[in-house]
Amino acid sequence: MRSRFPRLFSHALATVLTVIVSGYALPASASSSTPRTAAPLPELTELKAQLDRLAEQGKAGNAQYWYINAAEGKVRIAVLKGPLDVTTRSFLTAGPSDLTSTFTVDEPVRPYVSTATAPLRPPMTGSAALAETVYGGQQIVTQSGVYCTTGFNVTRNGQPAVLTAGHCRKAGITWGLAGQLLGRITDFHYPGGDISYITPTTGWQLPSAVRQADGSIQPITRFGRPSINQELCKTGATTGTTCGTVVSLDVTTNYGDGPVYGLALTTVQAAEGDSGGSVYEGSTGVALISGGPEGGGDALVYPLP
Repeated sequence: MRSRFPRLFSHALATVLTVIVSGYALPASASSSTPRTAAPLPELTELKAQLDRLAEQGKAGNAQYWYINAAEGKVRIAVLKGPLDVTTRSFLTAGPSDLTSTFTVDEPVRPYVSTATAPLRPPMTGSAALAETVYGGQQIVTQSGVYCTTGFNVTRNGQPAVLTAGHCRKAGITWGLAGQLLGRITDFHYPGGDISYITPTTGWQLPSAVRQADGSIQPITRFGRPSINQELCKTGATTGTTCGTVVSLDVTTNYGDGPVYGLALTTVQAAEGDSGGSVYEGSTGVALISGGPEGGGDALVYPLP
């Protein structure tokens, strides 16, 4: 089990995570230029790193997430509405005031796991029938009834894996789909990152595709990285298929378990139970649903390594 991982782990894994459709691999992350009017990017980067370190020490208080806004030349910090306690106030004043801007959010930011109306039928053992297929966007459930969503079917180190959110590992190791044993989480990264790898039992068909809310199948032929203003769609077990745009990149989120790095803030709508759901642009897989405001709203997504 891993409770933390380096912020640069995604670059290390990029060479081993490939789509089941052969010949495709994750491309390098796109970069963006800094506007002339922005504060020096190294200064903003250092300030964000300082805030990240405070969060690692449990000193973020009620700050929910933060990111560099290059156009504004500041680090933007989302704070839960209400009176500021000492810890939160100290966090908000950790850097020069002219390099930060704060805004309030009405609801705390949470990972998007949920509880199903009924848990899996015991016993959850054995292998799936050969006709059973796993798509991205399907509900997966623990024996106790906590549920998340499948992301993408991939190969990793030459072995098949089903992706979901890293924080889903807190709910259980063993996961089922449609009342049958899907498999066990054999590796995960949370906090720090937010991705889990489920090793499926034999018998499951694992196409590189997402089953959308209307029943249509969206093939996934490659992986990419999110970019500002990119239009994305997601399919999750709770809210189905919704679409929106990318607002910010390299967002650090304070879920309370330790910071999660490298998220993208979007206007894609999601809610509890959508955790791990597929985020994609057409046939390009981009990210997994991570979390957002309690009760649902604009989703934070975790880019694929």
